[in-house]
Amino acid sequence: MDSSYLLVEFQSIAFGYKEVNCIILNYPVELFLVKNICPGSILFIFKGNDHDILGIKRYLKEKNISALPILNIHEDVIGRINSPDKSIKISSLMICEFKNSISAIKASDLCLKTSGVSLIKIHFQVGLFGKGILILSGLLSSLENSKETILNNYSDKEIIALEIIENPVEELIKCI
Repeated sequence: MDSSYLLVEFQSIAFGYKEVNCIILNYPVELFLVKNICPGSILFIFKGNDHDILGIKRYLKEKNISALPILNIHEDVIGRINSPDKSIKISSLMICEFKNSISAIKASDLCLKTSGVSLIKIHFQVGLFGKGILILSGLLSSLENSKETILNNYSDKEIIALEIIENPVEELIKCI
C-alpha cells in the first residue's frame, strides 16, 4: 500500500539534497514534495510502502536525522498542504499554530482519524522559522475534541496556539 509518507526536515539544504539522493538510489520511494520552509531549512516528503518508509527512518536515525513516518495517512491530508478546500461548509473553525510544519501535518492526520472534523488547509513555510498552521472545521464539540487530542499528543514546545472560532464571518473565511 502506498499511503504512507515520511517527513524529513533538514537544517542544511545542501546536506538535505545529498541525503535525499542517497535515499532515492537505495529505496523504491517517490519524492512527493520538496519545500524550502524557512531560510536554511528544507522539507522532503517521501511516499512509499510501510516497509520502505520505516527503512528510511532507520537509515536517517543512524545519521541522527529526525524523520516522522505517517503510516496509512488519511487521504485528505496530503491534498490540503498549502491548498485550501473551499467546498467545505464552515460552521466553526480551529486554527492550530505549530513551531514546525511536520507537527502540523501529523496533527492533521491525528485529528481526522479521531474526530469528526474536516481539514480546510495545512499551511507551512510561515515566517522565518517555518511554522505550520492547521485549519480545521466542524461542529464545536468535534473541534474541542480535536483540541484535546492535540494537547494530549504534543508538548507546549511544539504548539504555539490553538484557537476555536465559533461562527466565523464570511470575510475571515475568504482569507483562508
